[in-house]
Amino acid sequence: MKGDAIEARSLTKRFGAAADAVTALDRVSVTIRENEFFTLLGPSGCGKTTLLRLIAGFELPTEGELYLHGQRIESLPPFRRPVNTVFQSYALFPHLNVQRNVAFAPEMQNRPRSEINAEVRRTLDLVRLNGFEKRLPRELSGGQQQRVALARALAGKPKVLLLDEPLSALDLKLRREMQIELKRLQHETGITFVFVTHDQEEALTMSDRIAVMSGGRILQIGTPTEIYEQPTSRFVADFIGETNFLAARCLESIGGRALYRLPSGTELEGIAIPGLGAGSDVTLAVRPERVDLVREEGQGMPAIMRTILYVGNDTICTVALPDGTELQARVQNRRGAIGGIEPGSPLRVRIPPEAIRVVGD
Repeated sequence: MKGDAIEARSLTKRFGAAADAVTALDRVSVTIRENEFFTLLGPSGCGKTTLLRLIAGFELPTEGELYLHGQRIESLPPFRRPVNTVFQSYALFPHLNVQRNVAFAPEMQNRPRSEINAEVRRTLDLVRLNGFEKRLPRELSGGQQQRVALARALAGKPKVLLLDEPLSALDLKLRREMQIELKRLQHETGITFVFVTHDQEEALTMSDRIAVMSGGRILQIGTPTEIYEQPTSRFVADFIGETNFLAARCLESIGGRALYRLPSGTELEGIAIPGLGAGSDVTLAVRPERVDLVREEGQGMPAIMRTILYVGNDTICTVALPDGTELQARVQNRRGAIGGIEPGSPLRVRIPPEAIRVVGD
């Protein structure tokens, strides 16, 4: 059974003194498991990089406790922690070739030369860069430099690998390729990866679990499916993917299902949340791909097509309900999906009950 790799207890970090202090991390508690790909996700300034730097030892916490495999580490210097970091800039030594860059960590650990050479071969094989040993960083592409940075970090045999937005400098196609490579590396090495990003697609693609952060706090932790399908707050629902928000009033809540009324008078059935009572004003979240456009009379809600945007695999439609509320619907481009419907056309909109979620502020 897997244990815990990292545990933070009420971890707080303030920069500055007294009244001028800025709280970058506010009483964060989180447990990251062994052999897990764990992602810290949020906008700039949310505290994700600060938390990563506290784990690495580059910053000291103002308050709280930090454990690595059960050992308290917040007072240990970086070189005393079995943790390596891959930075956004890669930070390769420009005057050293690939082999020497990768050998740096095991050399600092005073390992035997035969073991260092074997480790260099092993890690370069892991990142698929055998044959590049004699090249300098300037002779490599961005993706190859990123792989060297990964190999150098892995060669030190860390228990935890910290990755601070390492894909942000790559173009879209290469970034997607490296997402697959990172997940493969984590699976093959069994090392705990803690990944920092503001890119929702990266988080959903690679992570075993995601912590969504805002204002120095963790708002929700869960698997990619849980975070996307069951957001617990408006911020999480809005930050992860595209979302429609509808103001509504709960008419009744029985056995996990609830009946909601929109300002237009239209009633929708959806999933309830614990403690939700009749008469409560709520915000409903609905993903655009769960909004169905139908043409049969008597089904769904009446609406008017406003805009149609073709984006390749999908078409994004904006429709208006009778009270003026606008919804986005994302329709896969199969034959006849929205054929014959033009802006201004009347149609009907159907939202399955399981697609409706109540979210907090």
